[in-house]
Amino acid sequence: MTAADLARARAAGLDDAAVLHAVLQASLFGHFNRIADAVGVDLDYPNSFGAPHVEPATPPYLWPTSVPDLQAAQPIALASRPGAADLATAWEQYVLDRDATLTRRQRVLIAAAVAARLGDASKPPLAPETDLDRALVDLADLVTLAPWRLGPSAYVPIRQAGLLDDAAVFDAVATISSAGVFSRIRVTLAALAS
Repeated sequence: MTAADLARARAAGLDDAAVLHAVLQASLFGHFNRIADAVGVDLDYPNSFGAPHVEPATPPYLWPTSVPDLQAAQPIALASRPGAADLATAWEQYVLDRDATLTRRQRVLIAAAVAARLGDASKPPLAPETDLDRALVDLADLVTLAPWRLGPSAYVPIRQAGLLDDAAVFDAVATISSAGVFSRIRVTLAALAS
């Protein structure tokens, strides 16, 4: 998304509140889809497209080619919807500041990995230290960039690295997906300025 996209939205009659609403809804819808993919929930609507087709020449994950400046003046800010801003802040704190089932460090590692994959420069990089850390970062790639590939085999590496309990595996996916919501909102709102 860029300033040109914002200009087109405004030309189509959308005000800033409507654009922000669309950004928030798209981010949340992506979160719910990732959770549904992770637990194998069948679609409740017709899907004539199927899973995205991956061309053999396409890299397995498409990383951002540029990172929006999160410090630049943004034409639309989450703070313009105080209820949404408060809820997002509380949700992010809940997801990242807990020390169960994952450690707080693992949660921060996940958030940093997701942020890097989405072009969100708000999280400093954090290197994986253990096999479980590396498996969590690999799972973050999958959940963030290719959730349609989730299935039983996607969880084998984190289970082999020590995350055996289904609730802990779900917590990892929910943490990854939640971090994606926060990063997608930050990146989109920052990109509207460029």
